[in-house]
Amino acid sequence: MKNNSPPWFRLFLCVGALALAAPVGAGQDASRRVKVTIKDGKAVAEDQALPLDPNPRIRADYQAFPYYGLLLDDKKITFNPEGILAAVMIDKQFQAGFLQRNVRGNQPKPLPPGPFGKKRLGTQMESMENNFKITRTIEIIPSKVTGAFAPGQKRHLDTVRISYLVENKDTRGHVVEYRTWVDTMIVNNDGALFASPTTHPGQILDGIELKDKNLPEYMQVLENPNLKNPGMVATMTLKFGGKIEGPNRVVLTNNLGITQGGWDIAPAKAGGDSALALYWPAKTLKPGEKREMVWAYGGGIASSPESEGRIAVTFGGSFEPGKLFTVTATVEDPAPGQMLTLELPKGMERAEGKEREPVPPPQESGVSMVMWKARVTQMGDFEIRVRSSTGVTQVKSISIQPE
Repeated sequence: MKNNSPPWFRLFLCVGALALAAPVGAGQDASRRVKVTIKDGKAVAEDQALPLDPNPRIRADYQAFPYYGLLLDDKKITFNPEGILAAVMIDKQFQAGFLQRNVRGNQPKPLPPGPFGKKRLGTQMESMENNFKITRTIEIIPSKVTGAFAPGQKRHLDTVRISYLVENKDTRGHVVEYRTWVDTMIVNNDGALFASPTTHPGQILDGIELKDKNLPEYMQVLENPNLKNPGMVATMTLKFGGKIEGPNRVVLTNNLGITQGGWDIAPAKAGGDSALALYWPAKTLKPGEKREMVWAYGGGIASSPESEGRIAVTFGGSFEPGKLFTVTATVEDPAPGQMLTLELPKGMERAEGKEREPVPPPQESGVSMVMWKARVTQMGDFEIRVRSSTGVTQVKSISIQPE
């Protein structure tokens, strides 16, 4: 069976396997030495335990397909239905009208299931251009919860994550650049302006370019150009961490600049009809190579469906009866309020740590760790489960026999 686990996950498995390959209990009474075999059980998807409102608050409007617009709580956050469109540059040749030419008659399709067979909300569409396959995915996801996670609080499906997966099907390499333009509109204000609390605190942004140190993780689009009374606020996520490639620059302009500005759009004042362009830089794709570019827009800062709350489990210590071994759960990009539960079978018992533990805030690497200590009370074959409140349980099968 093909191993589709991410590299960081496989690394932890290898570390755990190496740690247990050596004889357990070396230096102790040989009569108590044990042979340990560990197998990875299949990760199991379960019902979402972290509070989540299952009713989407955001939707895409495809009336002017392949353009589309977005509505949050049935209020416009782009000009509808012609609010968003992407374009590609291949070998410095602007493929004007690319999506219009190639996707007519190829309407968006529902998303396939995600990791562990979980249902995904949204659409996917494929198109071809000069031996390039482009897959556009629009997925409805929950936004991150900021601040304390209050009891009874729910996460909301209020954000769309838009990704463009470009694959070079040619026999030679090509230089690929990508751009998305957005005709912004909040409720009835077609000239909605912008704010970047982390890079430009206290400022209303209009007609500037954001890049390098001025490119924020997220940017706000305000119904009213007033930070104290902004009205409805939509959030555009530009950075995701890890290997996810967000745009490297954003140009704030107006709709005339978008429609008549060619590829390189200049910053310009909104003048009552605001718009922006997101750019991904030139990159050479070798034959068969892929590139995925991502951004998000909606009611809050986007979560990361690929990694949020994912866990890897490793062991250490001794599996000799009566001695202590450790169970370490490593969590990448923990979800708000995420909890882990250690389930031990008969023949094992916890020695340190509560059965259900909160996941601590992540380190700078974005990774958190939870550890328990336990002991074997009798030899045999066991299954250890670490259950995450995000809906996934990691299973480890362990055989402990006399050596």
